[in-house]
Amino acid sequence: MPRVAQPLVLDVDFLSLLSVANRRRLLERSTRTVYPAGTVAYRPDGPPAAFLLENGLARAYWNVPDGRQATIAFIHPNELIGGTTVVGNPPWLFMQVITESTLTTLDLKWVRNLAKTEIEVAAAINAHLAMRVRQAYRLVAIRSLGNIRERVAYDLLDRASRSQLDGGRLEVTATQADLADSIGSSREVMSRALRDLRHAGIVDTAPGVVRVLSPERLAGIVRTFVI
Repeated sequence: MPRVAQPLVLDVDFLSLLSVANRRRLLERSTRTVYPAGTVAYRPDGPPAAFLLENGLARAYWNVPDGRQATIAFIHPNELIGGTTVVGNPPWLFMQVITESTLTTLDLKWVRNLAKTEIEVAAAINAHLAMRVRQAYRLVAIRSLGNIRERVAYDLLDRASRSQLDGGRLEVTATQADLADSIGSSREVMSRALRDLRHAGIVDTAPGVVRVLSPERLAGIVRTFVI
């Protein structure tokens, strides 16, 4: 059965769901911090927290003791981070800032009390959580159901983000054959996909290395995948 595009309601501008008055209340007692690229801005062993991403690009991921990671979400401007923390227990989650980003840290106790008294705030948090579930489905499905461009974009962004944590650079050290195997395609198809990304100024390539020049544009390609 062919894939049928659904209405694109994948992303939620959280503050736009609130009235001016509730927006002001939500941001009371909040703080703004600029994080350099490559920073791990949140760790699960730290105090519970909820954020708004004002600008930049971030990644939420899980890990296991042997160092392996799984990307849970790529986070875009105007999205809420930590909705599950507001309504319940925080998950085991790390948040990596991929490009320099401004985060607004919300006063968690204040926001929880506000959600109890303002139905609009509670509804906005619910909309955010529904979006997070849909985005998680998308990341699971894109690996096998996305087109070549989408699968390559996800694979490169995921690998480069992990490399940034280790060495500070958004780059992928792998042969074209390795990358082709990773997305279940051929080396020739991978070569064409990388050429197109290179011509668009999104990546640069050298033997055995792909340097990500525009992670935001790679993330934008991932967002085009609709389930």
